[in-house]
Amino acid sequence: MYVLGLSGGYGHDAAAALVEDGTILAAAEEERFIRRKRAFDETPVHAAAYCLAAAGIGIEEVDCIAIAWSPDHPPPWPARLHEDLLAHPLFAGRRSPPVEIVSHPLAHAVAAFRTSGFDEAAVLIMDGQGDGISTTLAHGTRNGVAILDSYDIEDSLGIFYWALTTHLGWTWGEEGKVMGLAPYGRNGHGPAAFEVAGDSYRSNIRTAPADGHYAQGMATYTAWRRFLDEHHGPPARARYTVDPLTQRASRAVEVTDRERAIAAWGQGELERVLRHMANVVIERTGCSNLVFGGGAAYNCTANGALRADAAISDVYVFPASGDAGTSVGAALAVSVPDGSSARCERVDHAAFGPDFDDDDIARMLRDSRIAARRSDEVCSDAAKLIASDCIVAWFQGRMELGPRALGSRSILASPLSTVTRDRVNAIKRRESWRPLAPSLLADAAAEYLVDPRPAPFMLTATKVREDRRDMIPGVVHVDGSCRPQTVNRDAGTRYAGLLARLGELTGVPVVLNTSFNVGDEPIVLSPRDALRSFFASGLEALVIGDCIVEKRSPG
Repeated sequence: MYVLGLSGGYGHDAAAALVEDGTILAAAEEERFIRRKRAFDETPVHAAAYCLAAAGIGIEEVDCIAIAWSPDHPPPWPARLHEDLLAHPLFAGRRSPPVEIVSHPLAHAVAAFRTSGFDEAAVLIMDGQGDGISTTLAHGTRNGVAILDSYDIEDSLGIFYWALTTHLGWTWGEEGKVMGLAPYGRNGHGPAAFEVAGDSYRSNIRTAPADGHYAQGMATYTAWRRFLDEHHGPPARARYTVDPLTQRASRAVEVTDRERAIAAWGQGELERVLRHMANVVIERTGCSNLVFGGGAAYNCTANGALRADAAISDVYVFPASGDAGTSVGAALAVSVPDGSSARCERVDHAAFGPDFDDDDIARMLRDSRIAARRSDEVCSDAAKLIASDCIVAWFQGRMELGPRALGSRSILASPLSTVTRDRVNAIKRRESWRPLAPSLLADAAAEYLVDPRPAPFMLTATKVREDRRDMIPGVVHVDGSCRPQTVNRDAGTRYAGLLARLGELTGVPVVLNTSFNVGDEPIVLSPRDALRSFFASGLEALVIGDCIVEKRSPG
């Protein structure tokens, strides 16, 4: 049974996923194809077309389309999503599959649980809002996912953190900057944003009823902005300029001790509520394995706090825990319905997107008159470049689903120097204080990390061992933490081979890894995307398939 899951569409994070009998065959975000971050107001046409092509089927062979949002909203969104998809010339005139609606919170919960590999787990979803729900508690078993409790938009942790982000001068989608800034905060005190008691929590704001979920969400956001203004003073002021090379407006925020303290307070509030509700759902289900999903699950620091909680045996976070991942959740919910007693295997990678043949890549480089050399030892040659302090763009295998580059579409550099880290941040046009993450071989994790348990998705923060912090300073944050990706030596990927070879060359099987994109662009998808980003930036080498492209030194 083929199920095509769709998310986004007229909102954000449009994506598509194809599932066959509970197995994820392909999944991708529309932003990567259209080159517009978050793909606002788009139908995932290209993502859906890719998924079908990857499986070698047409839309007429799909048994069901699953949409990750309830239709109980004013038109046109999202009730028209599948209609617009099927009306596109790629699909028009063919048999239209039946459509099944999966509620947004359930799609998050199923994506998190059905990919965890657990036979039973406590399920916690914390989101901005979807179908009028912000937080969901559930119990996952082999028979399905049972919703235990839910919280309204007014109690949204996601909207609280969004308001905090904009109060600090950034915009929606830049919540990671707040998380990165928080460890710099001193005296991050403030009033309680939420009350936690017993088996519940509630926000310390109250909003008047609004007409519809979108209006209620905006009213909640406005109330949080008033709360922040009242208790923390006026918002940070952003400075806007026009980039002389792109002619696009850019924004810069002057960060002071006040902004650092506010970020620390807000992060603390998020973690306080999250840990409380995690313990609540564990107690209610009697299960100490936790799966965590929704947009808040991208907060690596909070995930690290959950992992350190003595009441929690293990934590699993799906690599696309935001709205793009609900395409997978909706498809899985239909493909593996409640009561089927089906067991889904644990997903330990995010490589569900397009890949490209080495020969095709080499031919494209040749036809584009780009000087490149093919290598029989591409892992070894790439490791030598990194060991010589070269900043390398790395393009291999299937593209990742979700916001983290995990060794398929990455920018790589040596972790041995903060100077190199600063060069990478400059190339990426990131703030200099933002941390960069390490990838390392799993069998070396205990040597470098306080918590050496598997972390394949770079979504959990842990401390770097004190005796190793001076060895890999480029990937250690100001509080001594990092958000690692552990890679199995026997994974059979070129990325695992690269790390092994780097360990042999330098004695340190660790690499600084960040996503292969520059500025506000999405992560690269295709070889052409890779070349554009490579030649329009300060990147020094490109390892793409088995080809290596190096720039000549200026002068």
